Amino acid sequence: MGSGNMILPLPFLTQYILKDVEMVTTLNRARKRRQHNAGFWLYLLPAIVFFVAFKYWPFIYSTILSFAKWNFVSDISWVGFKNYASMFNKTMFIRGVTNTLKYIVFQLPGFVIFPLLFSVLLLNVRSKKLQSIYKSLFFIPTILALSICCYVWLWMYSTTYGLFNNILGKFGISNVSWLTDKKVAFWSIILVCGWKYLGQNLILFMAGMLNISQDCIEAAGIDGANGWQTFWRIKMPLLWPTTVYVLITSVIFAADRSFTAINILTAGGPNYTTTNLAYVIYEFAFKNYNIGIASSIAVFTSLFFLVITVIMMKTLGGFGYNEE
Repeated sequence: MGSGNMILPLPFLTQYILKDVEMVTTLNRARKRRQHNAGFWLYLLPAIVFFVAFKYWPFIYSTILSFAKWNFVSDISWVGFKNYASMFNKTMFIRGVTNTLKYIVFQLPGFVIFPLLFSVLLLNVRSKKLQSIYKSLFFIPTILALSICCYVWLWMYSTTYGLFNNILGKFGISNVSWLTDKKVAFWSIILVCGWKYLGQNLILFMAGMLNISQDCIEAAGIDGANGWQTFWRIKMPLLWPTTVYVLITSVIFAADRSFTAINILTAGGPNYTTTNLAYVIYEFAFKNYNIGIASSIAVFTSLFFLVITVIMMKTLGGFGYNEE
């Protein structure tokens, strides 16, 4: 060989070629990853557009209108924070806040405790056919439109020909004004909403308990745990993520899903006894045509429930288990 020709050792050539192959492979993977990411975001685009258009934009637009005075007809005039200052002087708003908190507190048993109790009882029913019948009976109200259900309840609550007063009359008890008596109307709404959403959470609890490994339950039985100990010390900790989810959604449901029942059955009365924040927003926007105040209350309500949700997530440990 001439001195001008340099022969590279075989190991060096192999290493050099492998580096080129590795670089080409890396570039191909990066290109495929970019194509995959582009396809992924394209797949999500309709959902993103939907959420921006129907979830985020209304909140942004409401926030803008909360600093304005507008009644659908006149020109928009900007008033700064006057709407936020004046809403705290509105009796209907104050009653809406207090009643919303009351709805949350008093509907939680119907949304959480009773579904959990009934789910335990149903899982102990040995006949699968009978268990399915009971589950269907509990779940049917969930799939029915609340507006239709409310008109059925309106008939049952009627003071003249209602089912409840007819039953009371057979025992010599005088008629009860279920929807116009200040002492009773609030609890009438509670009953309707609890009946409507009990089945939904019952199914969630049943699904959560069916996912618990039987090995854990059998091990607890071998160690001498009775039924109550097994439920409280084995099932409940394993059911905690489901319980947290049900608690948080129930708080939102208790405050928000009551609107339809309030609107149809009591219209917020008597004397704001049954109103809540959702109905207060409706009153100011579509009855008083005060869009500025309604928007400021809507922003307050959104932030109010955001704070409650964050506090509950932090306090209850989220939807998973805390890892120490």
